[in-house]
Amino acid sequence: MYRILLTATRICLFAFLLGGFLVVAGQTLGIVIGSGPIVTTFGTDVADHVGVLAGVASILAFLLLYTREGRDSAPDE
Repeated sequence: MYRILLTATRICLFAFLLGGFLVVAGQTLGIVIGSGPIVTTFGTDVADHVGVLAGVASILAFLLLYTREGRDSAPDE
């Protein structure tokens, strides 16, 4: 279970980071060419999907702590 969650977390994290880059690049392109609809699209529609990906990645990372391997690798307080 740990390996599945770790792989899913890494995939979602990569997709989230790539999506964040896409949002910034798309808005920058929209500003440079002076297109308000492009800036709005990347600021709302694309950013909403990237936010969902970030939420899924954080939930998966949180669930990693509830596996045996995750508890063993967690730092002691």
